[in-house]
Amino acid sequence: MNLYIDTADFNRVTFALGEGKKLQKQTYKVDPQKSHQTLGKLEDFFKRLKVKNLKFKKIIVNKGPGSYTGVRVGLVMAQALGLAWGAKVVPKSKPEMTKLLK
Repeated sequence: MNLYIDTADFNRVTFALGEGKKLQKQTYKVDPQKSHQTLGKLEDFFKRLKVKNLKFKKIIVNKGPGSYTGVRVGLVMAQALGLAWGAKVVPKSKPEMTKLLK
């Protein structure tokens, strides 16, 4: 299973789980001044989907273009989670992420 993280938009964050066309996704509104809440939104997403096994093949993250702070938050989150979970981190451009998250 793959985890998708898209924080490049100024006011929202999108998370998705799955592979190919079988994606479960959720978009959350985020106050740009409270980017520290992004990790809590990921926790809410996991709770909503009742995810207990945090073993992912890949963490696919939006590398931009987009909001400077948003892109940094997403990349740092993906790298930290990849290190903690032993998952490969794969950065994708905004057009590639848009295509993947359709």
